[in-house]
Amino acid sequence: YGKQWYQRRVRGRGKLKQMGITDDGSHGPVSLQETYEQKRAEHLKELKTIENEMRSSYLQKVSRKDAEVKKKLNEMQVKYDGLRKAANEERDKLEEEKKKVNEELAEVKKTIAEVQRLSAEQANGKKGRK
Repeated sequence: YGKQWYQRRVRGRGKLKQMGITDDGSHGPVSLQETYEQKRAEHLKELKTIENEMRSSYLQKVSRKDAEVKKKLNEMQVKYDGLRKAANEERDKLEEEKKKVNEELAEVKKTIAEVQRLSAEQANGKKGRK
């Protein structure tokens, strides 16, 4: 076979040993199929653990964000209710002022009409005396 074949075989055995595959039966299953299945099962178990951790972390983040959003919505609702109440109070106040101004305007018009009537009577009375 030669030197190159021997070196490849040694490197190959080294790689297999690094992967946990041995052919002496002392460290687990001897066949490559059994070793592959064992390594695959270990890898799938590790992936499942990582997946569960990621899912748990994601759900915690979502839960936190949901709580923050609910808190902000409540704050906004309270603020909105306060602004709406203040706007309604201001509207009622302005309507009351408008009512008062209209009443005062009606009084002023009434007074003007009375003054004009008296002036007209006075003017007619002076004309009639001459």
